[in-house]
Amino acid sequence: MATPDQIRFLRFVTKDLSGGCWTWTGSIGVTGYGNFSYRNKTFLAHRAALLIFNKVKAFTPGLQVGHTCRSRRCVNPQHLDEKTASQNNGPDKLKHGTDQRGNKCHFAKLCWEEVDEIRSSKAPNTILANEFEVSPATISGIRNNRTWIK
Repeated sequence: MATPDQIRFLRFVTKDLSGGCWTWTGSIGVTGYGNFSYRNKTFLAHRAALLIFNKVKAFTPGLQVGHTCRSRRCVNPQHLDEKTASQNNGPDKLKHGTDQRGNKCHFAKLCWEEVDEIRSSKAPNTILANEFEVSPATISGIRNNRTWIK
């Protein structure tokens, strides 16, 4: 028998019968993850799912919740597991196309074409920073291949 919290949570879910994902249809934040209010606190919906459906009693400090299906909007507790940051953000993100590097990052101010232009330019970092409206440190990171790595 479903609890009242489970019933309320499931009102914001569409279940995909073929792949098993539960797609979150409620509030979505800027990061692409759902939001859900539970016990007077706003949780990311996939994290709330683990609590509401009793997969975890409490979150392990220092661990993240990862999606085995690699879908940010999936809230199926069977597709969610606690993982270390390196497990959650490791090579599978590149393999599955869910990596948020470069212009896929929701905070990105540049695109790959601009990054290529910065790398090929002979202009000083401060000039390029003004031109592209980013910091000189950002330009330095791009030129030294610390950021925007293909």
